[in-house]
Amino acid sequence: KSSLTIQFVEGQFVDSYDPTIENTFNKIVSVNGQDFNLQLVDTAGQDEYSIFPQSHSMDIHGYVLVYSVTSMKSFEVVQVLHEKLLDMVGKIQ
Repeated sequence: KSSLTIQFVEGQFVDSYDPTIENTFNKIVSVNGQDFNLQLVDTAGQDEYSIFPQSHSMDIHGYVLVYSVTSMKSFEVVQVLHEKLLDMVGKIQ
């Protein structure tokens, strides 16, 4: 999952990247000629029992939840995190 972030932000694919702490990446993205500052937070060791920090729900315009396609547990964690997000920020109509 971290490798996807590094690929997107830095344009290089890293086979093995294991952050021990949360990492934040920034990238300027241009959409229809307008620049936007994209901030990606790569959370390490996140599981369904971890406390989802309030800072991850304030002034945020979108989320991308990523899981390993080779791990059912990873998929289950994403489902729980999705529900936590909905509880924190509400469902969009």
